[in-house]
Amino acid sequence: MKYFDENTGLFIADSSEDPLKGIDVSSDAIQGALSGYILSVSGWRAVFAPGGGEEDHSNYIKDEDAVLAAAAAEAFFRYLGKREARIIIGSDARPTGRILTSIAVRIMIALGADVSLLGMASAPEIMAFSNAGYDGFLYISASHNPIGHNGFKFGIDGGVLPGAEAEKVKRLFLEAVGQDGLAERMGKLSSSITEDDYQSVLSRHGSVKKDALRYYEDFVMKTAHADEDFIMPFGIVIDFNGSARSSSIDIPFLRRHGCGIWEMNGIPGQIAHGIVPEGENLETARAVLEDIHVKDPSFILGYMPDNDGDRGNFVYIADNGNAEILDAQRVFALVSSIDLVHAAMLNPGSPIAIAVNGSTSLLVDDIASRIGVEVFRSDIGEANVVSLSENLRSRGYIVPVCGEGSNGGIIAYPSKVRDPMNSVMTISKLWSVPGVYGNLMKALGKEEGDGVSIDRLVSAFPRYHMTPSFSKAAVMKIRSRDFDALKAEYEKILSSEISGNMASDAVSYEIKQYEGADEYTGMGPEHRPYPSSGGYKVQFIDGEGEAIAYLWLSRSRTEPVCRIMVNVKGSGIGEHDRLLSWQRSMVERADARAEKLQS
Repeated sequence: MKYFDENTGLFIADSSEDPLKGIDVSSDAIQGALSGYILSVSGWRAVFAPGGGEEDHSNYIKDEDAVLAAAAAEAFFRYLGKREARIIIGSDARPTGRILTSIAVRIMIALGADVSLLGMASAPEIMAFSNAGYDGFLYISASHNPIGHNGFKFGIDGGVLPGAEAEKVKRLFLEAVGQDGLAERMGKLSSSITEDDYQSVLSRHGSVKKDALRYYEDFVMKTAHADEDFIMPFGIVIDFNGSARSSSIDIPFLRRHGCGIWEMNGIPGQIAHGIVPEGENLETARAVLEDIHVKDPSFILGYMPDNDGDRGNFVYIADNGNAEILDAQRVFALVSSIDLVHAAMLNPGSPIAIAVNGSTSLLVDDIASRIGVEVFRSDIGEANVVSLSENLRSRGYIVPVCGEGSNGGIIAYPSKVRDPMNSVMTISKLWSVPGVYGNLMKALGKEEGDGVSIDRLVSAFPRYHMTPSFSKAAVMKIRSRDFDALKAEYEKILSSEISGNMASDAVSYEIKQYEGADEYTGMGPEHRPYPSSGGYKVQFIDGEGEAIAYLWLSRSRTEPVCRIMVNVKGSGIGEHDRLLSWQRSMVERADARAEKLQS
Protein backbone atom coordinates (compact mmCIF):
# COMPACT_ATOMS: atom_id res chain seq x y z
CA MET A 1 0.00 0.00 0.00
CA LYS A 2 1.28 3.45 -0.92
CA TYR A 3 1.34 6.24 1.66
CA PHE A 4 1.50 9.95 1.01
CA ASP A 5 2.40 12.85 3.26
CA GLU A 6 -0.85 14.42 4.46
CA ASN A 7 0.90 17.77 4.85
CA THR A 8 2.69 18.03 1.47
CA GLY A 9 1.06 15.35 -0.69
CA LEU A 10 4.47 13.84 -1.42
CA PHE A 11 4.97 10.08 -1.65
CA ILE A 12 6.36 8.59 1.58
CA ALA A 13 6.63 4.86 1.06
CA ASP A 14 5.04 1.68 -0.27
CA SER A 15 4.57 -0.70 2.65
CA SER A 16 5.19 -3.68 0.37
CA GLU A 17 8.63 -2.48 -0.72
CA ASP A 18 11.87 -3.26 1.11
CA PRO A 19 14.78 -1.03 -0.05
CA LEU A 20 17.31 -3.62 1.21
CA LYS A 21 15.73 -6.63 -0.51
CA GLY A 22 18.15 -8.47 -2.77
CA ILE A 23 21.14 -6.26 -2.00
CA ASP A 24 24.40 -8.17 -2.31
CA VAL A 25 27.49 -6.01 -1.95
CA SER A 26 30.94 -6.94 -0.73
CA SER A 27 32.70 -5.67 2.36
CA ASP A 28 35.26 -3.99 0.10
CA ALA A 29 32.51 -2.09 -1.71
CA ILE A 30 31.01 -1.00 1.60
CA GLN A 31 34.40 0.17 2.87
CA GLY A 32 34.95 2.02 -0.38
CA ALA A 33 31.67 3.88 0.05
CA LEU A 34 32.48 4.58 3.71
CA SER A 35 35.72 6.33 2.72
CA GLY A 36 33.61 9.14 1.27
CA TYR A 37 31.71 9.73 4.51
CA ILE A 38 32.40 12.49 7.01
CA LEU A 39 31.42 11.34 10.50
CA SER A 40 31.37 14.47 12.65
CA VAL A 41 29.62 15.74 15.77
CA SER A 42 27.57 18.05 13.55
CA GLY A 43 26.28 15.11 11.55
CA TRP A 44 27.34 12.30 9.24
CA ARG A 45 27.40 13.35 5.60
CA ALA A 46 28.23 12.02 2.17
CA VAL A 47 27.20 12.41 -1.46
CA PHE A 48 24.31 9.95 -1.68
CA ALA A 49 23.30 10.76 -5.25
CA PRO A 50 24.32 7.60 -7.15
CA GLY A 51 26.28 9.46 -9.81
CA GLY A 52 28.44 11.15 -7.19
CA GLY A 53 27.45 14.65 -8.29
CA GLU A 54 26.99 17.26 -5.57
CA GLU A 55 24.13 18.88 -7.49
CA ASP A 56 22.55 15.59 -8.58
CA HIS A 57 18.78 15.58 -7.86
CA SER A 58 18.41 11.78 -8.13
CA ASN A 59 16.06 10.20 -5.59
CA TYR A 60 17.70 6.78 -5.29
CA ILE A 61 21.00 5.63 -3.76
CA LYS A 62 23.69 2.99 -4.32
CA ASP A 63 23.36 -0.41 -2.61
CA GLU A 64 26.47 0.25 -0.51
CA ASP A 65 24.92 3.42 0.88
CA ALA A 66 21.67 1.62 1.65
CA VAL A 67 23.59 -0.88 3.79
CA LEU A 68 25.52 1.90 5.55
CA ALA A 69 22.26 3.77 6.24
CA ALA A 70 20.85 0.66 7.87
CA ALA A 71 24.00 0.27 9.98
CA ALA A 72 23.74 3.93 11.06
CA ALA A 73 20.18 3.38 12.30
CA GLU A 74 21.23 0.23 14.15
CA ALA A 75 24.17 2.04 15.78
CA PHE A 76 21.92 4.78 17.14
CA PHE A 77 19.43 2.24 18.50
CA ARG A 78 22.23 0.36 20.24
CA TYR A 79 23.57 3.64 21.65
CA LEU A 80 20.20 4.46 23.24
CA GLY A 81 20.32 1.09 25.00
CA LYS A 82 16.56 0.68 25.46
CA ARG A 83 14.71 -2.37 24.18
CA GLU A 84 11.62 -0.42 23.07
CA ALA A 85 13.15 3.00 22.68
CA ARG A 86 10.74 5.69 21.48
CA ILE A 87 12.37 7.22 18.41
CA ILE A 88 11.15 9.99 16.11
CA ILE A 89 12.46 9.91 12.51
CA GLY A 90 12.28 12.70 9.93
CA SER A 91 14.11 14.20 6.98
CA ASP A 92 14.75 17.46 5.18
CA ALA A 93 13.64 18.07 1.59
CA ARG A 94 16.43 16.29 -0.29
CA PRO A 95 15.45 13.78 -2.98
CA THR A 96 17.31 10.89 -1.31
CA GLY A 97 15.62 11.55 2.03
CA ARG A 98 12.62 9.34 1.30
CA ILE A 99 14.54 6.10 0.70
CA LEU A 100 16.95 6.75 3.59
CA THR A 101 13.95 7.32 5.86
CA SER A 102 12.35 4.06 4.72
CA ILE A 103 15.52 2.15 5.52
CA ALA A 104 15.88 3.73 8.97
CA VAL A 105 12.22 3.11 9.86
CA ARG A 106 12.34 -0.55 8.86
CA ILE A 107 15.58 -1.21 10.76
CA MET A 108 14.31 0.52 13.89
CA ILE A 109 11.05 -1.47 13.81
CA ALA A 110 13.01 -4.70 13.38
CA LEU A 111 15.18 -3.87 16.39
CA GLY A 112 12.10 -3.32 18.56
CA ALA A 113 11.91 0.47 18.66
CA ASP A 114 8.63 2.32 19.07
CA VAL A 115 8.94 4.42 15.90
CA SER A 116 7.12 7.63 15.05
CA LEU A 117 7.51 8.90 11.49
CA LEU A 118 7.52 12.66 11.10
CA GLY A 119 8.38 12.65 7.41
CA MET A 120 9.60 15.92 5.93
CA ALA A 121 10.29 18.36 8.76
CA SER A 122 12.61 21.19 9.64
CA ALA A 123 15.46 20.46 12.03
CA PRO A 124 14.07 22.78 14.76
CA GLU A 125 10.68 21.06 14.44
CA ILE A 126 11.91 17.50 14.99
CA MET A 127 14.35 18.59 17.70
CA ALA A 128 11.66 20.45 19.63
CA PHE A 129 9.20 17.56 19.31
CA SER A 130 11.82 15.08 20.50
CA ASN A 131 11.25 16.60 23.96
CA ALA A 132 7.70 15.19 23.94
CA GLY A 133 8.56 11.87 25.58
CA TYR A 134 10.96 10.47 22.98
CA ASP A 135 14.20 8.71 23.85
CA GLY A 136 15.92 10.10 20.77
CA PHE A 137 15.59 11.44 17.25
CA LEU A 138 17.17 10.44 13.96
CA TYR A 139 17.12 13.25 11.41
CA ILE A 140 18.14 12.61 7.80
CA SER A 141 19.73 15.76 6.46
CA ALA A 142 22.86 17.38 5.09
CA SER A 143 21.86 20.86 6.25
CA HIS A 144 23.47 23.50 4.00
CA ASN A 145 25.42 21.07 1.80
CA PRO A 146 24.52 20.77 -1.92
CA ILE A 147 21.45 18.79 -2.91
CA GLY A 148 23.30 15.59 -3.85
CA HIS A 149 24.52 15.23 -0.25
CA ASN A 150 22.62 13.67 2.63
CA GLY A 151 23.37 12.34 6.05
CA PHE A 152 22.27 11.70 9.62
CA LYS A 153 21.92 13.70 12.81
CA PHE A 154 21.45 11.84 16.09
CA GLY A 155 20.09 13.50 19.20
CA ILE A 156 18.26 13.41 22.50
CA ASP A 157 16.48 15.99 24.64
CA GLY A 158 16.00 18.48 21.81
CA GLY A 159 19.59 18.71 20.56
CA VAL A 160 22.25 16.81 18.64
CA LEU A 161 24.50 14.58 20.71
CA PRO A 162 27.53 16.34 22.22
CA GLY A 163 31.00 15.27 21.11
CA ALA A 164 31.70 12.44 23.55
CA GLU A 165 28.26 10.88 23.03
CA ALA A 166 28.42 11.24 19.25
CA GLU A 167 31.73 9.36 19.34
CA LYS A 168 29.97 6.42 21.02
CA VAL A 169 27.52 6.14 18.12
CA LYS A 170 30.39 6.42 15.66
CA ARG A 171 32.31 3.60 17.38
CA LEU A 172 29.25 1.33 17.31
CA PHE A 173 28.75 2.11 13.63
CA LEU A 174 32.38 1.46 12.64
CA GLU A 175 32.39 -1.74 14.68
CA ALA A 176 29.42 -3.03 12.69
CA VAL A 177 30.76 -1.88 9.33
CA GLY A 178 34.07 -3.61 10.01
CA GLN A 179 32.41 -7.02 10.25
CA ASP A 180 31.93 -9.37 7.31
CA GLY A 181 28.41 -10.09 6.12
CA LEU A 182 26.99 -6.66 6.95
CA ALA A 183 24.84 -6.46 3.82
CA GLU A 184 23.32 -9.88 4.45
CA ARG A 185 22.67 -9.10 8.12
CA MET A 186 21.04 -5.72 7.38
CA GLY A 187 18.94 -7.34 4.64
CA LYS A 188 17.67 -10.02 7.02
CA LEU A 189 16.91 -7.41 9.66
CA SER A 190 14.89 -5.28 7.24
CA SER A 191 12.96 -8.25 5.87
CA SER A 192 12.12 -9.53 9.37
CA ILE A 193 9.31 -7.02 9.88
CA THR A 194 5.79 -7.68 8.67
CA GLU A 195 3.94 -5.37 6.32
CA ASP A 196 1.45 -4.73 9.12
CA ASP A 197 4.28 -3.54 11.36
CA TYR A 198 5.40 -1.10 8.69
CA GLN A 199 1.86 0.05 7.90
CA SER A 200 1.25 0.79 11.55
CA VAL A 201 4.04 3.36 11.53
CA LEU A 202 3.20 4.79 8.09
CA SER A 203 -0.52 5.16 8.86
CA ARG A 204 0.18 7.22 11.99
CA HIS A 205 2.34 9.72 10.13
CA GLY A 206 -0.42 12.32 9.71
CA SER A 207 -1.32 12.48 13.40
CA VAL A 208 2.36 12.52 14.41
CA LYS A 209 2.99 15.48 12.11
CA LYS A 210 0.00 17.41 13.49
CA ASP A 211 1.17 16.80 17.07
CA ALA A 212 4.70 17.89 16.14
CA LEU A 213 3.51 21.14 14.56
CA ARG A 214 1.40 22.02 17.60
CA TYR A 215 4.26 21.23 19.97
CA TYR A 216 6.73 23.20 17.87
CA GLU A 217 4.50 26.29 17.80
CA ASP A 218 4.20 26.22 21.59
CA PHE A 219 7.96 25.74 21.89
CA VAL A 220 8.71 28.77 19.69
CA MET A 221 6.43 30.89 21.89
CA LYS A 222 8.23 29.58 24.97
CA THR A 223 11.68 30.49 23.66
CA ALA A 224 10.43 34.01 22.84
CA HIS A 225 8.82 34.45 26.28
CA ALA A 226 5.72 35.50 24.36
CA ASP A 227 2.00 35.06 24.94
CA GLU A 228 -0.82 34.53 22.45
CA ASP A 229 -1.30 38.30 22.09
CA PHE A 230 2.21 38.70 20.64
CA ILE A 231 1.93 40.71 17.41
CA MET A 232 4.36 41.10 14.50
CA PRO A 233 3.27 44.39 12.91
CA PHE A 234 4.98 43.99 9.54
CA GLY A 235 5.03 41.94 6.35
CA ILE A 236 7.69 39.41 5.52
CA VAL A 237 8.88 37.76 2.30
CA ILE A 238 9.82 34.08 2.68
CA ASP A 239 11.96 32.37 0.04
CA PHE A 240 11.56 28.74 1.11
CA ASN A 241 13.73 27.49 -1.79
CA GLY A 242 11.92 24.14 -1.57
CA SER A 243 13.26 23.54 1.94
CA ALA A 244 11.74 21.53 4.77
CA ARG A 245 10.49 24.79 6.31
CA SER A 246 7.86 24.89 3.55
CA SER A 247 6.21 21.95 5.35
CA SER A 248 6.50 23.49 8.82
CA ILE A 249 4.69 26.11 10.90
CA ASP A 250 6.01 29.28 9.27
CA ILE A 251 3.06 30.62 7.26
CA PRO A 252 0.12 29.78 9.60
CA PHE A 253 2.12 30.70 12.70
CA LEU A 254 3.28 34.09 11.41
CA ARG A 255 -0.15 34.98 10.02
CA ARG A 256 -1.81 34.10 13.31
CA HIS A 257 0.42 36.67 14.98
CA GLY A 258 -0.40 39.46 12.56
CA CYS A 259 2.42 39.09 10.04
CA GLY A 260 1.76 39.61 6.34
CA ILE A 261 3.29 36.89 4.13
CA TRP A 262 4.65 36.78 0.59
CA GLU A 263 5.70 33.22 -0.20
CA MET A 264 8.28 32.17 -2.80
CA ASN A 265 9.53 28.74 -3.92
CA GLY A 266 7.19 27.06 -1.44
CA ILE A 267 6.87 23.62 -3.07
CA PRO A 268 8.83 21.15 -0.90
CA GLY A 269 11.81 19.63 -2.65
CA GLN A 270 11.88 22.03 -5.61
CA ILE A 271 15.20 23.79 -5.10
CA ALA A 272 15.29 27.02 -7.11
CA HIS A 273 18.85 28.16 -6.37
CA GLY A 274 21.83 27.61 -4.05
CA ILE A 275 21.03 26.19 -0.61
CA VAL A 276 23.28 28.28 1.65
CA PRO A 277 21.31 31.41 2.69
CA GLU A 278 24.09 33.88 2.04
CA GLY A 279 25.28 36.28 -0.66
CA GLU A 280 23.76 35.82 -4.10
CA ASN A 281 21.35 33.15 -2.86
CA LEU A 282 19.52 35.91 -0.93
CA GLU A 283 19.23 38.07 -4.02
CA THR A 284 15.86 36.60 -5.02
CA ALA A 285 14.33 37.48 -1.65
CA ARG A 286 15.98 40.91 -1.71
CA ALA A 287 14.62 41.84 -5.14
CA VAL A 288 11.10 40.63 -4.36
CA LEU A 289 11.03 42.41 -1.00
CA GLU A 290 12.04 45.67 -2.66
CA ASP A 291 9.23 45.33 -5.23
CA ILE A 292 6.58 44.30 -2.70
CA HIS A 293 7.55 47.13 -0.34
CA VAL A 294 6.66 49.67 -3.03
CA LYS A 295 3.14 48.21 -3.22
CA ASP A 296 2.78 47.57 0.51
CA PRO A 297 5.19 49.50 2.80
CA SER A 298 4.40 47.17 5.71
CA PHE A 299 6.67 44.56 4.09
CA ILE A 300 10.07 45.33 5.58
CA LEU A 301 11.71 41.95 6.17
CA GLY A 302 12.53 38.76 4.30
CA TYR A 303 14.34 35.52 5.03
CA MET A 304 15.58 32.38 3.34
CA PRO A 305 16.28 29.11 5.20
CA ASP A 306 18.70 26.37 4.22
CA ASN A 307 17.37 22.93 3.27
CA ASP A 308 16.77 21.61 6.78
CA GLY A 309 15.47 24.97 7.93
CA ASP A 310 17.65 25.67 10.96
CA ARG A 311 19.78 28.34 9.32
CA GLY A 312 18.01 31.42 7.99
CA ASN A 313 19.43 34.79 6.99
CA PHE A 314 17.64 38.03 6.32
CA VAL A 315 17.04 40.93 3.98
CA TYR A 316 15.46 44.19 5.13
CA ILE A 317 14.18 47.52 3.84
CA ALA A 318 16.58 50.40 4.45
CA ASP A 319 15.23 53.85 5.25
CA ASN A 320 15.76 54.90 1.61
CA GLY A 321 13.35 52.17 0.44
CA ASN A 322 16.00 49.86 -0.98
CA ALA A 323 16.19 46.26 0.18
CA GLU A 324 19.54 45.22 1.66
CA ILE A 325 21.09 41.81 2.38
CA LEU A 326 22.17 41.34 5.98
CA ASP A 327 25.23 39.09 6.12
CA ALA A 328 25.31 36.19 8.58
CA GLN A 329 27.55 37.85 11.19
CA ARG A 330 25.34 40.94 11.35
CA VAL A 331 22.18 38.80 11.48
CA PHE A 332 23.60 37.10 14.54
CA ALA A 333 24.75 40.41 16.06
CA LEU A 334 21.33 41.98 15.49
CA VAL A 335 19.23 39.17 16.89
CA SER A 336 21.50 38.28 19.80
CA SER A 337 21.84 41.92 20.91
CA ILE A 338 18.03 42.30 21.01
CA ASP A 339 17.70 39.23 23.23
CA LEU A 340 20.60 40.33 25.45
CA VAL A 341 19.03 43.76 26.01
CA HIS A 342 15.70 42.11 26.76
CA ALA A 343 17.38 39.76 29.26
CA ALA A 344 19.13 42.70 30.93
CA MET A 345 15.75 44.47 31.28
CA LEU A 346 14.13 41.38 32.82
CA ASN A 347 17.08 40.57 35.14
CA PRO A 348 18.64 43.83 36.36
CA GLY A 349 21.91 43.27 38.21
CA SER A 350 22.18 39.59 37.27
CA PRO A 351 25.25 38.22 35.45
CA ILE A 352 24.34 37.70 31.80
CA ALA A 353 26.47 35.90 29.20
CA ILE A 354 26.39 34.77 25.60
CA ALA A 355 28.13 31.64 24.28
CA VAL A 356 29.49 31.83 20.72
CA ASN A 357 32.02 29.96 18.64
CA GLY A 358 35.60 31.05 18.05
CA SER A 359 34.92 32.41 14.57
CA THR A 360 32.05 34.70 15.60
CA SER A 361 32.86 38.33 14.78
CA LEU A 362 34.32 40.62 17.42
CA LEU A 363 31.31 42.80 16.65
CA VAL A 364 29.37 40.67 19.15
CA ASP A 365 31.98 41.32 21.87
CA ASP A 366 31.86 45.05 21.14
CA ILE A 367 28.06 45.26 21.42
CA ALA A 368 27.91 42.90 24.42
CA SER A 369 30.40 45.03 26.38
CA ARG A 370 28.13 48.06 25.90
CA ILE A 371 25.17 46.11 27.30
CA GLY A 372 27.17 44.71 30.21
CA VAL A 373 27.21 41.11 28.95
CA GLU A 374 30.15 38.68 29.03
CA VAL A 375 31.14 36.71 25.94
CA PHE A 376 32.46 33.13 26.12
CA ARG A 377 33.70 31.06 23.18
CA SER A 378 33.81 27.40 22.17
CA ASP A 379 34.92 25.54 19.08
CA ILE A 380 32.70 25.54 16.00
CA GLY A 381 29.68 23.24 16.11
CA GLU A 382 26.19 23.76 17.47
CA ALA A 383 26.62 21.12 20.17
CA ASN A 384 29.71 22.94 21.48
CA VAL A 385 28.07 26.34 21.97
CA VAL A 386 25.03 24.66 23.54
CA SER A 387 27.29 22.73 25.96
CA LEU A 388 29.17 25.92 26.80
CA SER A 389 25.94 27.80 27.52
CA GLU A 390 24.79 24.97 29.81
CA ASN A 391 28.12 25.13 31.66
CA LEU A 392 27.69 28.89 32.10
CA ARG A 393 24.18 28.45 33.52
CA SER A 394 25.55 25.97 36.05
CA ARG A 395 27.95 28.75 37.14
CA GLY A 396 25.12 31.18 37.78
CA TYR A 397 24.95 33.09 34.50
CA ILE A 398 21.77 33.89 32.65
CA VAL A 399 22.40 32.81 29.07
CA PRO A 400 19.36 33.74 26.98
CA VAL A 401 21.01 33.03 23.65
CA CYS A 402 23.96 31.28 22.09
CA GLY A 403 25.05 30.48 18.57
CA GLU A 404 27.56 30.68 15.76
CA GLY A 405 27.88 34.10 14.17
CA SER A 406 29.24 32.69 10.94
CA ASN A 407 25.96 30.80 10.47
CA GLY A 408 23.55 33.65 11.18
CA GLY A 409 20.58 32.95 13.43
CA ILE A 410 20.47 32.40 17.15
CA ILE A 411 19.84 29.44 19.44
CA ALA A 412 17.33 30.85 21.92
CA TYR A 413 17.13 29.04 25.27
CA PRO A 414 15.73 26.44 25.91
CA SER A 415 16.10 25.50 22.24
CA LYS A 416 19.30 23.69 21.26
CA VAL A 417 19.26 24.49 17.56
CA ARG A 418 19.24 27.59 15.35
CA ASP A 419 15.78 28.56 14.20
CA PRO A 420 14.61 31.34 11.83
CA MET A 421 11.37 31.49 13.83
CA ASN A 422 13.37 32.43 16.92
CA SER A 423 15.08 35.16 14.92
CA VAL A 424 11.80 36.54 13.55
CA MET A 425 10.23 36.52 17.02
CA THR A 426 13.27 38.28 18.46
CA ILE A 427 13.32 40.97 15.77
CA SER A 428 9.62 41.52 16.51
CA LYS A 429 10.53 42.53 20.07
CA LEU A 430 11.77 45.83 18.67
CA TRP A 431 8.07 46.70 18.24
CA SER A 432 6.30 44.47 20.73
CA VAL A 433 8.42 44.88 23.89
CA PRO A 434 8.57 48.50 25.08
CA GLY A 435 12.08 49.73 25.78
CA VAL A 436 14.05 47.10 23.85
CA TYR A 437 14.70 49.27 20.79
CA GLY A 438 15.43 52.42 22.81
CA ASN A 439 17.75 50.68 25.26
CA LEU A 440 19.71 49.00 22.48
CA MET A 441 20.12 52.25 20.55
CA LYS A 442 21.23 53.96 23.77
CA ALA A 443 23.83 51.23 24.39
CA LEU A 444 25.15 51.87 20.88
CA GLY A 445 25.42 55.59 21.62
CA LYS A 446 22.67 56.66 19.20
CA GLU A 447 19.37 58.53 19.48
CA GLU A 448 16.23 56.44 19.29
CA GLY A 449 14.60 58.69 16.66
CA ASP A 450 11.01 58.43 15.47
CA GLY A 451 9.73 54.88 15.41
CA VAL A 452 11.57 51.60 15.03
CA SER A 453 14.04 51.30 12.16
CA ILE A 454 16.07 48.17 11.48
CA ASP A 455 18.20 50.29 9.18
CA ARG A 456 19.07 52.83 11.91
CA LEU A 457 19.82 50.03 14.33
CA VAL A 458 22.11 48.11 11.96
CA SER A 459 23.80 51.37 10.92
CA ALA A 460 24.54 52.07 14.58
CA PHE A 461 26.61 48.89 14.91
CA PRO A 462 30.37 49.39 15.26
CA ARG A 463 32.14 48.70 11.96
CA TYR A 464 33.83 45.32 11.47
CA HIS A 465 34.82 43.67 8.21
CA MET A 466 34.47 39.88 8.10
CA THR A 467 35.20 37.25 5.49
CA PRO A 468 31.86 35.63 4.57
CA SER A 469 32.10 32.05 5.81
CA PHE A 470 30.81 30.51 2.57
CA SER A 471 32.68 32.75 0.16
CA LYS A 472 35.29 31.21 -2.15
CA ALA A 473 38.00 33.14 -0.32
CA ALA A 474 37.06 31.42 2.95
CA VAL A 475 37.36 27.85 1.66
CA MET A 476 40.63 26.04 0.98
CA LYS A 477 41.01 22.46 -0.19
CA ILE A 478 43.94 20.88 1.60
CA ARG A 479 45.98 17.78 0.83
CA SER A 480 47.35 16.86 4.25
CA ARG A 481 45.30 14.43 6.31
CA ASP A 482 46.59 15.41 9.75
CA PHE A 483 45.11 18.73 10.91
CA ASP A 484 47.29 18.79 14.01
CA ALA A 485 50.40 18.48 11.83
CA LEU A 486 49.11 21.31 9.66
CA LYS A 487 48.66 23.46 12.77
CA ALA A 488 52.21 22.73 13.90
CA GLU A 489 53.65 23.81 10.54
CA TYR A 490 51.35 26.83 10.49
CA GLU A 491 52.70 27.93 13.87
CA LYS A 492 56.28 27.78 12.62
CA ILE A 493 55.44 30.04 9.69
CA LEU A 494 53.33 32.35 11.85
CA SER A 495 56.10 32.77 14.43
CA SER A 496 58.64 33.79 11.78
CA GLU A 497 56.37 36.22 9.92
CA ILE A 498 53.98 37.80 12.40
CA SER A 499 56.22 40.71 13.45
CA GLY A 500 56.00 42.16 9.95
CA ASN A 501 52.34 41.36 9.36
CA MET A 502 50.53 42.53 12.49
CA ALA A 503 47.10 44.10 12.06
CA SER A 504 47.17 47.90 11.91
CA ASP A 505 47.07 49.51 15.38
CA ALA A 506 47.91 46.18 17.04
CA VAL A 507 50.70 46.14 19.63
CA SER A 508 50.51 42.45 20.54
CA TYR A 509 48.77 39.21 19.70
CA GLU A 510 47.53 36.07 21.41
CA ILE A 511 46.68 32.59 20.23
CA LYS A 512 43.28 31.05 21.00
CA GLN A 513 42.82 27.33 20.41
CA TYR A 514 39.55 25.46 20.74
CA GLU A 515 38.44 21.94 21.50
CA GLY A 516 34.80 21.15 22.15
CA ALA A 517 33.27 23.65 24.57
CA ASP A 518 36.68 24.87 25.75
CA GLU A 519 38.95 27.77 24.76
CA TYR A 520 42.70 27.66 25.44
CA THR A 521 45.12 30.59 25.27
CA GLY A 522 48.65 29.95 24.02
CA MET A 523 50.67 28.64 21.10
CA GLY A 524 51.84 25.06 20.80
CA PRO A 525 50.51 21.53 21.18
CA GLU A 526 50.26 21.87 24.97
CA HIS A 527 47.38 24.30 24.39
CA ARG A 528 45.36 22.03 22.12
CA PRO A 529 44.36 18.78 23.81
CA TYR A 530 43.55 15.58 21.94
CA PRO A 531 42.19 15.14 19.32
CA SER A 532 43.36 18.62 18.29
CA SER A 533 40.57 18.92 15.74
CA GLY A 534 39.35 22.34 16.83
CA GLY A 535 39.71 25.85 15.47
CA TYR A 536 42.78 28.08 15.71
CA LYS A 537 42.70 31.87 16.09
CA VAL A 538 45.40 34.54 15.99
CA GLN A 539 43.94 37.54 17.80
CA PHE A 540 45.45 41.03 17.57
CA ILE A 541 45.33 43.41 20.54
CA ASP A 542 45.57 47.22 20.53
CA GLY A 543 47.25 49.52 23.08
CA GLU A 544 44.14 49.54 25.28
CA GLY A 545 44.08 45.76 25.55
CA GLU A 546 41.11 45.37 23.20
CA ALA A 547 40.90 42.71 20.47
CA ILE A 548 40.71 44.53 17.13
CA ALA A 549 41.26 41.76 14.56
CA TYR A 550 41.85 38.04 14.17
CA LEU A 551 42.83 35.31 11.73
CA TRP A 552 40.79 32.10 11.86
CA LEU A 553 41.57 28.55 10.74
CA SER A 554 39.42 25.44 11.13
CA ARG A 555 38.83 22.16 9.39
CA SER A 556 35.26 21.49 8.35
CA ARG A 557 33.65 18.47 9.97
CA THR A 558 31.08 18.14 7.21
CA GLU A 559 33.13 18.88 4.07
CA PRO A 560 36.73 17.99 3.05
CA VAL A 561 37.97 21.59 3.31
CA CYS A 562 39.56 24.08 5.67
CA ARG A 563 37.82 27.37 6.38
CA ILE A 564 39.76 30.56 6.93
CA MET A 565 38.40 33.94 7.94
CA VAL A 566 39.65 37.37 8.86
CA ASN A 567 37.82 39.84 11.10
CA VAL A 568 39.01 43.45 11.31
CA LYS A 569 37.61 46.38 13.28
CA GLY A 570 36.84 49.32 11.01
CA SER A 571 35.49 49.49 7.48
CA GLY A 572 38.79 49.23 5.60
CA ILE A 573 38.59 46.43 3.06
CA GLY A 574 42.28 46.80 2.25
CA GLU A 575 43.42 45.71 5.70
CA HIS A 576 41.06 42.73 5.61
CA ASP A 577 42.28 41.66 2.19
CA ARG A 578 45.95 42.00 3.19
CA LEU A 579 45.50 39.79 6.23
CA LEU A 580 43.38 37.29 4.29
CA SER A 581 46.04 36.97 1.58
CA TRP A 582 48.70 36.35 4.23
CA GLN A 583 46.49 33.81 6.01
CA ARG A 584 45.83 31.88 2.81
CA SER A 585 49.55 31.87 2.03
CA MET A 586 50.44 30.52 5.47
CA VAL A 587 47.81 27.77 5.34
CA GLU A 588 48.85 26.77 1.83
CA ARG A 589 52.50 26.45 2.82
CA ALA A 590 51.69 24.68 6.09
CA ASP A 591 49.53 22.18 4.18
CA ALA A 592 52.34 21.44 1.73
CA ARG A 593 54.82 20.89 4.57
CA ALA A 594 52.41 18.66 6.51
CA GLU A 595 51.67 16.58 3.43
CA LYS A 596 55.38 16.12 2.81
CA LEU A 597 55.90 14.90 6.36
CA GLN A 598 53.10 12.35 5.93
CA SER A 599 54.38 10.98 2.62
